[in-house]
Amino acid sequence: MKFSPLTPTRETLVLFGRAVAVGLVGGVLANLIGLPLPWMLGPLLVGAVVSMAGMKYRIPNPLKVGARGVIGVLLGAAITPEVFARVGQWPLSLTILIVGMIGIVVLVALYYRLVARFDPVTAVASALPGGLSNVTVIALQLGAEPRQVVIAQLLRISLVVILVPPLYMVWQGAGMDGGWSGPQTSWLGDGIWVLLLAPPAWYLGRAIRLPMPELLAPMCVTAALSLSAVQITLPPWLFACTFLVLGTAIGGRFHGIGSPRELLAPGGHAVVATALILGLATGLALIIHWATGVPFYVALLAVTPGGIAEMAILAAALGVDPLFVIFHQTVRSVLLNSLSPIILHHIGKRTGIRSPEE
Repeated sequence: MKFSPLTPTRETLVLFGRAVAVGLVGGVLANLIGLPLPWMLGPLLVGAVVSMAGMKYRIPNPLKVGARGVIGVLLGAAITPEVFARVGQWPLSLTILIVGMIGIVVLVALYYRLVARFDPVTAVASALPGGLSNVTVIALQLGAEPRQVVIAQLLRISLVVILVPPLYMVWQGAGMDGGWSGPQTSWLGDGIWVLLLAPPAWYLGRAIRLPMPELLAPMCVTAALSLSAVQITLPPWLFACTFLVLGTAIGGRFHGIGSPRELLAPGGHAVVATALILGLATGLALIIHWATGVPFYVALLAVTPGGIAEMAILAAALGVDPLFVIFHQTVRSVLLNSLSPIILHHIGKRTGIRSPEE
Protein backbone atom coordinates (compact mmCIF):
# COMPACT_ATOMS: atom_id res chain seq x y z
CA MET A 1 0.00 0.00 0.00
CA LYS A 2 1.31 3.42 -0.88
CA PHE A 3 0.87 6.58 1.10
CA SER A 4 -0.37 9.38 -1.13
CA PRO A 5 1.73 12.53 -0.85
CA LEU A 6 -0.98 14.60 -2.51
CA THR A 7 -3.16 17.08 -0.66
CA PRO A 8 -6.65 15.59 -0.15
CA THR A 9 -9.20 16.79 -2.68
CA ARG A 10 -12.73 17.84 -1.84
CA GLU A 11 -14.00 14.50 -3.15
CA THR A 12 -11.67 12.44 -0.96
CA LEU A 13 -12.63 14.53 2.08
CA VAL A 14 -16.33 13.98 1.36
CA LEU A 15 -15.81 10.23 0.93
CA PHE A 16 -13.82 10.09 4.17
CA GLY A 17 -16.46 12.13 5.99
CA ARG A 18 -19.09 9.64 4.91
CA ALA A 19 -16.89 6.80 6.17
CA VAL A 20 -16.54 8.45 9.57
CA ALA A 21 -20.30 8.99 9.78
CA VAL A 22 -21.02 5.38 8.78
CA GLY A 23 -18.54 4.07 11.34
CA LEU A 24 -19.86 6.21 14.19
CA VAL A 25 -23.51 5.45 13.44
CA GLY A 26 -22.75 1.75 13.17
CA GLY A 27 -20.76 1.69 16.39
CA VAL A 28 -23.40 3.59 18.38
CA LEU A 29 -26.25 1.42 17.06
CA ALA A 30 -24.32 -1.78 17.78
CA ASN A 31 -23.64 -0.59 21.33
CA LEU A 32 -27.33 0.19 21.85
CA ILE A 33 -28.38 -3.20 20.48
CA GLY A 34 -25.71 -5.02 22.48
CA LEU A 35 -23.76 -6.64 19.64
CA PRO A 36 -20.40 -8.21 20.49
CA LEU A 37 -17.43 -6.14 19.32
CA PRO A 38 -19.77 -3.21 18.57
CA TRP A 39 -17.12 -0.84 17.19
CA MET A 40 -16.18 -3.39 14.53
CA LEU A 41 -19.38 -5.28 13.72
CA GLY A 42 -21.61 -2.20 13.79
CA PRO A 43 -19.60 -0.24 11.19
CA LEU A 44 -19.22 -3.41 9.10
CA LEU A 45 -22.96 -4.11 8.97
CA VAL A 46 -24.06 -0.50 8.45
CA GLY A 47 -21.29 -0.01 5.90
CA ALA A 48 -22.39 -3.09 3.95
CA VAL A 49 -26.02 -1.94 3.91
CA VAL A 50 -25.33 1.63 2.76
CA SER A 51 -22.74 0.43 0.23
CA MET A 52 -25.19 -1.98 -1.39
CA ALA A 53 -27.74 0.86 -1.38
CA GLY A 54 -25.37 2.89 -3.55
CA MET A 55 -23.47 5.10 -1.09
CA LYS A 56 -19.76 5.35 -1.79
CA TYR A 57 -17.26 6.13 0.92
CA ARG A 58 -13.56 5.63 1.35
CA ILE A 59 -11.06 5.30 4.17
CA PRO A 60 -7.57 6.53 3.16
CA ASN A 61 -5.03 3.74 2.78
CA PRO A 62 -2.62 5.26 5.34
CA LEU A 63 -5.36 5.09 7.96
CA LYS A 64 -6.07 1.43 7.19
CA VAL A 65 -2.35 0.64 7.27
CA GLY A 66 -2.05 2.45 10.60
CA ALA A 67 -5.01 0.55 12.04
CA ARG A 68 -3.43 -2.76 11.10
CA GLY A 69 -0.20 -1.56 12.69
CA VAL A 70 -2.03 -0.90 15.97
CA ILE A 71 -3.47 -4.43 15.84
CA GLY A 72 0.06 -5.75 15.25
CA VAL A 73 1.38 -3.88 18.30
CA LEU A 74 -1.48 -5.22 20.40
CA LEU A 75 -0.87 -8.80 19.28
CA GLY A 76 2.87 -8.53 19.85
CA ALA A 77 2.33 -7.21 23.38
CA ALA A 78 0.31 -10.34 24.17
CA ILE A 79 3.17 -12.69 23.20
CA THR A 80 4.71 -13.62 26.54
CA PRO A 81 7.38 -16.25 27.34
CA GLU A 82 4.56 -18.56 28.47
CA VAL A 83 2.86 -18.21 25.07
CA PHE A 84 6.14 -18.68 23.19
CA ALA A 85 6.89 -21.88 25.14
CA ARG A 86 3.96 -23.63 23.43
CA VAL A 87 5.60 -23.51 19.98
CA GLY A 88 6.43 -27.23 20.30
CA GLN A 89 2.74 -28.05 19.75
CA TRP A 90 2.64 -26.46 16.32
CA PRO A 91 3.94 -29.16 13.91
CA LEU A 92 0.95 -31.40 14.63
CA SER A 93 -1.60 -28.59 14.47
CA LEU A 94 -0.06 -27.27 11.23
CA THR A 95 -0.35 -30.73 9.67
CA ILE A 96 -4.01 -30.94 10.69
CA LEU A 97 -4.59 -27.42 9.33
CA ILE A 98 -3.05 -28.15 5.91
CA VAL A 99 -4.88 -31.46 5.44
CA GLY A 100 -8.11 -29.88 6.65
CA MET A 101 -7.79 -26.88 4.32
CA ILE A 102 -7.46 -29.23 1.34
CA GLY A 103 -10.66 -30.96 2.39
CA ILE A 104 -12.51 -27.67 2.89
CA VAL A 105 -11.53 -26.34 -0.55
CA VAL A 106 -12.54 -29.58 -2.27
CA LEU A 107 -15.93 -29.84 -0.54
CA VAL A 108 -16.82 -26.16 -1.01
CA ALA A 109 -15.76 -26.27 -4.67
CA LEU A 110 -17.98 -29.32 -5.18
CA TYR A 111 -20.89 -27.41 -3.63
CA TYR A 112 -20.39 -24.45 -5.96
CA ARG A 113 -20.01 -26.76 -8.97
CA LEU A 114 -22.78 -29.30 -8.32
CA VAL A 115 -25.36 -27.27 -6.38
CA ALA A 116 -24.77 -23.65 -7.43
CA ARG A 117 -23.91 -24.78 -10.99
CA PHE A 118 -20.88 -22.50 -11.29
CA ASP A 119 -18.45 -23.27 -14.11
CA PRO A 120 -15.31 -25.16 -12.92
CA VAL A 121 -12.96 -22.16 -12.70
CA THR A 122 -15.55 -19.97 -10.94
CA ALA A 123 -16.38 -22.79 -8.51
CA VAL A 124 -12.75 -23.37 -7.52
CA ALA A 125 -11.95 -19.64 -7.36
CA SER A 126 -14.97 -19.08 -5.12
CA ALA A 127 -13.88 -21.92 -2.83
CA LEU A 128 -10.21 -20.93 -2.46
CA PRO A 129 -9.88 -18.92 0.78
CA GLY A 130 -6.89 -16.92 -0.45
CA GLY A 131 -6.46 -13.22 -1.03
CA LEU A 132 -9.61 -11.62 -2.46
CA SER A 133 -7.77 -9.53 -5.05
CA ASN A 134 -5.29 -12.23 -6.08
CA VAL A 135 -7.87 -14.96 -6.60
CA THR A 136 -10.28 -12.61 -8.40
CA VAL A 137 -7.66 -11.30 -10.85
CA ILE A 138 -6.44 -14.78 -11.78
CA ALA A 139 -9.98 -16.15 -12.10
CA LEU A 140 -10.95 -13.21 -14.33
CA GLN A 141 -8.00 -13.92 -16.63
CA LEU A 142 -9.21 -17.50 -16.98
CA GLY A 143 -12.77 -16.54 -17.89
CA ALA A 144 -14.48 -16.96 -14.52
CA GLU A 145 -17.53 -14.92 -13.53
CA PRO A 146 -15.96 -12.10 -11.47
CA ARG A 147 -19.11 -11.04 -9.59
CA GLN A 148 -19.76 -14.55 -8.30
CA VAL A 149 -16.14 -14.91 -7.16
CA VAL A 150 -16.11 -11.51 -5.43
CA ILE A 151 -19.45 -12.15 -3.69
CA ALA A 152 -18.31 -15.58 -2.48
CA GLN A 153 -14.98 -14.31 -1.16
CA LEU A 154 -16.38 -11.12 0.36
CA LEU A 155 -19.29 -12.78 2.13
CA ARG A 156 -16.98 -15.49 3.47
CA ILE A 157 -14.72 -12.90 5.11
CA SER A 158 -17.59 -10.75 6.38
CA LEU A 159 -19.69 -13.61 7.75
CA VAL A 160 -16.69 -15.11 9.53
CA VAL A 161 -16.00 -11.78 11.25
CA ILE A 162 -19.68 -11.44 12.19
CA LEU A 163 -20.30 -15.03 13.36
CA VAL A 164 -17.10 -16.00 15.19
CA PRO A 165 -17.55 -13.61 18.18
CA PRO A 166 -21.00 -15.04 19.07
CA LEU A 167 -19.56 -18.56 18.77
CA TYR A 168 -16.82 -17.51 21.16
CA MET A 169 -19.42 -16.11 23.57
CA VAL A 170 -21.39 -19.36 23.50
CA TRP A 171 -18.27 -21.44 24.12
CA GLN A 172 -17.04 -19.19 26.94
CA GLY A 173 -20.50 -18.61 28.38
CA ALA A 174 -19.81 -14.88 28.76
CA GLY A 175 -20.93 -11.68 27.12
CA MET A 176 -18.85 -9.12 25.32
CA ASP A 177 -20.23 -5.63 25.69
CA GLY A 178 -17.16 -3.75 24.63
CA GLY A 179 -14.59 -3.68 21.89
CA TRP A 180 -11.64 -4.84 23.94
CA SER A 181 -11.26 -7.73 26.39
CA GLY A 182 -7.83 -6.84 27.71
CA PRO A 183 -6.82 -5.14 30.94
CA GLN A 184 -8.00 -1.64 31.74
CA THR A 185 -5.32 1.01 31.40
CA SER A 186 -4.87 4.73 31.80
CA TRP A 187 -6.09 7.12 29.12
CA LEU A 188 -2.76 6.93 27.25
CA GLY A 189 -1.78 3.41 28.29
CA ASP A 190 1.64 2.34 29.52
CA GLY A 191 3.32 1.67 26.20
CA ILE A 192 1.78 3.91 23.56
CA TRP A 193 5.32 5.00 22.66
CA VAL A 194 5.74 1.60 20.96
CA LEU A 195 3.49 2.87 18.15
CA LEU A 196 6.43 5.03 17.04
CA LEU A 197 8.23 1.80 16.09
CA ALA A 198 5.41 0.65 13.78
CA PRO A 199 6.32 2.76 10.67
CA PRO A 200 10.01 1.71 10.53
CA ALA A 201 8.98 -1.88 11.27
CA TRP A 202 6.50 -1.73 8.37
CA TYR A 203 9.16 -0.44 5.96
CA LEU A 204 11.56 -3.18 7.09
CA GLY A 205 8.83 -5.80 6.68
CA ARG A 206 8.17 -4.60 3.14
CA ALA A 207 11.89 -4.71 2.34
CA ILE A 208 12.19 -8.36 3.38
CA ARG A 209 8.84 -9.23 1.68
CA LEU A 210 7.07 -10.19 4.89
CA PRO A 211 3.40 -11.14 4.28
CA MET A 212 1.03 -8.40 5.50
CA PRO A 213 4.01 -6.27 6.65
CA GLU A 214 1.88 -3.49 8.15
CA LEU A 215 0.49 -6.06 10.63
CA LEU A 216 3.19 -8.69 11.10
CA ALA A 217 6.26 -6.42 11.27
CA PRO A 218 4.98 -4.29 14.21
CA MET A 219 3.81 -7.51 15.85
CA CYS A 220 7.29 -9.04 15.64
CA VAL A 221 8.99 -5.91 17.00
CA THR A 222 6.53 -5.58 19.88
CA ALA A 223 6.77 -9.31 20.62
CA ALA A 224 10.54 -8.99 20.95
CA LEU A 225 10.04 -6.20 23.49
CA SER A 226 7.36 -8.17 25.33
CA LEU A 227 9.59 -11.26 25.53
CA SER A 228 12.27 -8.95 26.99
CA ALA A 229 9.91 -8.16 29.89
CA VAL A 230 8.87 -4.72 28.58
CA GLN A 231 5.32 -4.00 29.78
CA ILE A 232 3.16 -2.69 26.91
CA THR A 233 -0.50 -1.70 27.18
CA LEU A 234 -2.58 0.47 24.89
CA PRO A 235 -5.69 2.48 25.84
CA PRO A 236 -9.16 1.04 25.13
CA TRP A 237 -10.25 4.08 23.09
CA LEU A 238 -7.47 3.33 20.60
CA PHE A 239 -8.85 -0.18 20.08
CA ALA A 240 -12.34 1.21 19.49
CA CYS A 241 -11.01 3.61 16.84
CA THR A 242 -8.97 0.84 15.22
CA PHE A 243 -11.90 -1.55 15.07
CA LEU A 244 -14.12 1.23 13.69
CA VAL A 245 -11.67 1.89 10.84
CA LEU A 246 -11.28 -1.76 9.90
CA GLY A 247 -14.97 -2.65 10.25
CA THR A 248 -16.01 0.33 8.13
CA ALA A 249 -13.41 -0.62 5.51
CA ILE A 250 -14.79 -4.16 5.22
CA GLY A 251 -18.35 -2.86 4.86
CA GLY A 252 -17.27 -0.50 2.08
CA ARG A 253 -16.15 -3.42 -0.07
CA PHE A 254 -19.80 -4.18 -0.85
CA HIS A 255 -20.11 -1.05 -2.99
CA GLY A 256 -20.66 -1.82 -6.67
CA ILE A 257 -21.21 -5.56 -6.44
CA GLY A 258 -24.93 -5.30 -7.16
CA SER A 259 -28.29 -4.54 -5.60
CA PRO A 260 -29.70 -6.80 -2.85
CA ARG A 261 -32.01 -8.43 -5.42
CA GLU A 262 -29.09 -9.15 -7.77
CA LEU A 263 -27.13 -10.63 -4.88
CA LEU A 264 -29.92 -12.95 -3.74
CA ALA A 265 -28.95 -16.10 -5.67
CA PRO A 266 -25.12 -15.91 -5.56
CA GLY A 267 -25.29 -14.47 -2.05
CA GLY A 268 -27.46 -17.33 -0.87
CA HIS A 269 -24.98 -19.87 -2.20
CA ALA A 270 -22.14 -17.93 -0.56
CA VAL A 271 -23.95 -18.04 2.79
CA VAL A 272 -24.45 -21.81 2.52
CA ALA A 273 -20.81 -22.28 1.50
CA THR A 274 -19.63 -20.12 4.41
CA ALA A 275 -21.76 -22.16 6.81
CA LEU A 276 -20.12 -25.29 5.38
CA ILE A 277 -16.67 -23.71 5.84
CA LEU A 278 -17.43 -22.75 9.45
CA GLY A 279 -18.77 -26.22 10.20
CA LEU A 280 -15.68 -27.91 8.76
CA ALA A 281 -13.39 -25.40 10.50
CA THR A 282 -15.14 -26.17 13.78
CA GLY A 283 -14.39 -29.86 13.23
CA LEU A 284 -10.74 -29.06 12.51
CA ALA A 285 -10.53 -26.93 15.65
CA LEU A 286 -11.95 -29.76 17.75
CA ILE A 287 -9.39 -32.20 16.31
CA ILE A 288 -6.55 -29.77 17.10
CA HIS A 289 -7.98 -29.25 20.60
CA TRP A 290 -8.14 -32.98 21.28
CA ALA A 291 -4.73 -33.70 19.73
CA THR A 292 -2.70 -30.85 21.23
CA GLY A 293 -4.66 -29.42 24.15
CA VAL A 294 -4.89 -25.99 22.51
CA PRO A 295 -8.14 -24.32 23.67
CA PHE A 296 -10.92 -24.86 21.15
CA TYR A 297 -11.66 -21.18 20.54
CA VAL A 298 -7.95 -20.48 19.91
CA ALA A 299 -7.80 -23.34 17.40
CA LEU A 300 -11.02 -22.08 15.76
CA LEU A 301 -9.51 -18.63 15.15
CA ALA A 302 -6.33 -20.27 13.84
CA VAL A 303 -8.03 -22.48 11.23
CA THR A 304 -11.06 -20.42 10.16
CA PRO A 305 -10.31 -18.96 6.70
CA GLY A 306 -11.24 -15.35 7.32
CA GLY A 307 -8.03 -13.58 6.28
CA ILE A 308 -4.92 -12.70 8.30
CA ALA A 309 -5.98 -9.16 9.16
CA GLU A 310 -9.56 -10.09 10.02
CA MET A 311 -8.62 -13.02 12.26
CA ALA A 312 -5.87 -10.91 13.86
CA ILE A 313 -8.53 -8.34 14.78
CA LEU A 314 -10.67 -11.05 16.38
CA ALA A 315 -7.68 -12.54 18.22
CA ALA A 316 -6.84 -9.11 19.59
CA ALA A 317 -10.42 -8.29 20.55
CA LEU A 318 -11.09 -11.67 22.17
CA GLY A 319 -7.75 -11.73 23.98
CA VAL A 320 -6.67 -15.22 22.82
CA ASP A 321 -3.20 -16.66 22.08
CA PRO A 322 -2.09 -14.32 19.25
CA LEU A 323 1.09 -16.13 18.23
CA PHE A 324 -0.68 -19.44 17.56
CA VAL A 325 -3.52 -17.77 15.65
CA ILE A 326 -1.41 -15.46 13.47
CA PHE A 327 1.26 -18.06 12.69
CA HIS A 328 -1.30 -20.60 11.49
CA GLN A 329 -3.25 -17.97 9.55
CA THR A 330 -0.04 -16.75 7.89
CA VAL A 331 1.01 -20.27 6.87
CA ARG A 332 -2.48 -20.91 5.49
CA SER A 333 -2.52 -17.63 3.58
CA VAL A 334 0.99 -18.02 2.13
CA LEU A 335 0.30 -21.59 0.97
CA LEU A 336 -3.05 -20.72 -0.61
CA ASN A 337 -1.83 -17.54 -2.29
CA SER A 338 1.18 -19.45 -3.65
CA LEU A 339 -0.84 -22.40 -4.89
CA SER A 340 -3.97 -20.55 -6.11
CA PRO A 341 -2.45 -19.50 -9.48
CA ILE A 342 -1.22 -23.05 -10.12
CA ILE A 343 -4.55 -24.61 -9.16
CA LEU A 344 -6.65 -22.17 -11.20
CA HIS A 345 -4.44 -22.42 -14.30
CA HIS A 346 -4.59 -26.23 -14.04
CA ILE A 347 -8.39 -26.14 -13.82
CA GLY A 348 -8.47 -23.69 -16.74
CA LYS A 349 -6.35 -25.95 -18.94
CA ARG A 350 -8.42 -29.03 -18.10
CA THR A 351 -11.58 -27.17 -19.12
CA GLY A 352 -10.02 -25.77 -22.29
CA ILE A 353 -9.45 -22.21 -21.01
CA ARG A 354 -6.07 -20.51 -21.31
CA SER A 355 -4.89 -17.32 -19.70
CA PRO A 356 -4.11 -14.31 -21.92
CA GLU A 357 -0.38 -14.77 -21.28
CA GLU A 358 -0.50 -18.14 -23.01
